[in-house]
Amino acid sequence: MNYLYTFSACLFVGIHLFSLKLLSSYENYFYEILMFMITTLLISRVLIYYAMKESDNPTNVHLILSLSVFVTFILSNIFFKYTNISLYKYVFGIILIILGLYLVRNSQIE
Repeated sequence: MNYLYTFSACLFVGIHLFSLKLLSSYENYFYEILMFMITTLLISRVLIYYAMKESDNPTNVHLILSLSVFVTFILSNIFFKYTNISLYKYVFGIILIILGLYLVRNSQIE
């Protein structure tokens, strides 16, 4: 499986979801953020299509797309300076997702 499309899609999905929050926070730039949001949506869907085309199991693509939560988390911390979040729990969540991907990949009977 080519992970380049999947991880790129993950990045764009996270950015797209974060732009939804930007849209409600910066109403002065509504149309600019809306265009950015639509662009990231379209790019992410094309990348997901190519990732699914390359993958033998769509579950792998979906698991990696779950990492978009952490892209949104990082962007939220950069732009909104959230301080009431446990970094250890988020890192543990990343480890669980990677472990889940490993288990799903290795569970396939050949």
